[in-house]
Amino acid sequence: MSEKLEESQLPLASPTGNSEEDQSEYVDLAPIDKADQSGIYSEALFDAVENPNVFNIALTGPYGSGKSSIIRTFLKNYDNYRFSENTVLQISLAAFLPESRPGKENDTKREKTHQSESVSKQEIERSILQQMLYGADANSLPLSRFKRIQSPRKLWSQIIALLIVFGVVSCWYLLQNQEVIFDRSFYQSHDQINWFNIICAALGAGFVWQILYQLYIKSFGISLKSISLKDIEIEPEAAREDSILNRHLDEIIYFFQCTNYELVVIEDLDRFNNPDIFVTLREINSLINANAGVDRQIRFLYALRDNMFDDTDRTKFFEFIIPVIPIINSSNSIDKMIEQEKRLCLPKRLDSQFLKEVSRYLNDLRLIQNIFNEYTIYRKNLGTVEENSLDPHKLLAVLIYKNVLPSDFEELHRDRGNFAKILSQREHFITKQEASFKSDISVLEKEIKASENQFANNLDELRKIYVATLIAQMPEGYSY
Repeated sequence: MSEKLEESQLPLASPTGNSEEDQSEYVDLAPIDKADQSGIYSEALFDAVENPNVFNIALTGPYGSGKSSIIRTFLKNYDNYRFSENTVLQISLAAFLPESRPGKENDTKREKTHQSESVSKQEIERSILQQMLYGADANSLPLSRFKRIQSPRKLWSQIIALLIVFGVVSCWYLLQNQEVIFDRSFYQSHDQINWFNIICAALGAGFVWQILYQLYIKSFGISLKSISLKDIEIEPEAAREDSILNRHLDEIIYFFQCTNYELVVIEDLDRFNNPDIFVTLREINSLINANAGVDRQIRFLYALRDNMFDDTDRTKFFEFIIPVIPIINSSNSIDKMIEQEKRLCLPKRLDSQFLKEVSRYLNDLRLIQNIFNEYTIYRKNLGTVEENSLDPHKLLAVLIYKNVLPSDFEELHRDRGNFAKILSQREHFITKQEASFKSDISVLEKEIKASENQFANNLDELRKIYVATLIAQMPEGYSY
C-alpha cells in the first residue's frame, strides 16, 4: 500500500497555493489539494481505510488547522488509487455559529445552549439526509420515496417518445382487430407470414407490459403518511420518531445498496456542539455494514475539533484518530503576513514591528489571505499612497479590525459600535491633549524665565559666584 501511495504522491507545494496563485494579486480561500507535502496524513488515512476493523475515522484539529485541505489532498490521491468514480460521498453542513472568544460575557455552557436552540438535531439530520440522497442521480434510486426531478437525455427521451407512439398505435390496431385476434389468420396469411400483425402484437404486448412494470415499481415508492377522517387521524409509528435518520433508515440502506460509495466524508458537524448526532451516525454505519445487500465496507470520515468529546469518549467512538498539527498560530502568523506582503509586491514595505504587534490577533491562514485580498481592493479603489496620503499601516489595521470584528465594523456604518464610540470622542481627546500640551508649555516657560534670571549683571558679580562655587567644593575642616 505504501508503494501505491508513493506513486500517487503530489509534488511539493507551498501551503498558500501554487505558483500561479503566488503571481496573482488575489488568492482564493478554498481548500487546496497540495496541503500534505510530506504525505504523512495521506498515509495514515490510507492505512485507516484499508484496515477491515476500522469503520469510523476522525481527523481532529482546531479551526483553521487545514483539515479540509488535508481531506481534499487525500481524496485526490484516493481517486487515483481506487481507479473508480463515485466512491466518495462528501457531506458538509454550511452553518456557521458564533464561537466563544476571550472577553465575551457568555461562557461556554451558555453558548452551547444557545447553539443547540439555534439548530435542532432534526434540522442537522435533515440536512445530512438531503445531501446524501439528493447527491446521487435520481435514476439510480428508482424505488426511493424521495421524488426528484429527472432530466432525461435528449436523444434517449426522443427514442422513448417514438416507442410510446408505436406502442399506442399498436394497441389501437389490436383493439380494432380484437374479433380476429385469436384467429390464426391474424398472425398468418394463406400466402406468406403476416409480419405487420406480428410486429404490432409484439409492440402492443411490450407496451402494456412496460406500463404494468412501471406501475409496479412506482408502487414501492408510495408511502402512507396519514389518513384524516375529520377528528380521527391515523399515522404510521415511524412518523413520531424524533430522529429523522432513524425514521428513514431503510432509505439510507437502499441508497448504499444502489450506489458505489465506500467513503463518507462529514465536515463541519462539530460546529453544532451536539455529540448525539455522532452516536446516531455510528449506529447507522454499523447497520449499513451489517446489511446483506451492501457488498462492501462503508467507512465514515469525520473532520472535527479535539474537544468535541470529553475524556475517553473520543477513543471509544472512533476506531482511528488522526491529529492535525496547525500550520499557523499566533506565534508564526507574522511569517504568513510577510509572505502575503511579498506576494503583493507592495511599493512600500510594511513596518515589521507593526506586523509583529497585529499578528498576535491572527491565527487563521484564510483570515490573513482574505485581509490582504481586501487590502489590494481597498488600495486600488482609494488610490495610491502618494496620491491620497493614505497610510498603509492604518488601512491594514482597519481591515484587520473589519475581519476580526466584522459585526462591530458593520455597526460603524451606522455610527454605532465600540469603534464608533471611540471616533465620536475625537474632539474630547484632542481638547484633553491640548490642555496637557498647554500645561507642559507653561512649565517650560517658567523654567526658561528662571534660567534667564541666573545670568550675572557685571564682572564683579560673576567673580563672586565663581569664588563661592570654589568654596562650596572645598572639603570640611580645610583652613583658608
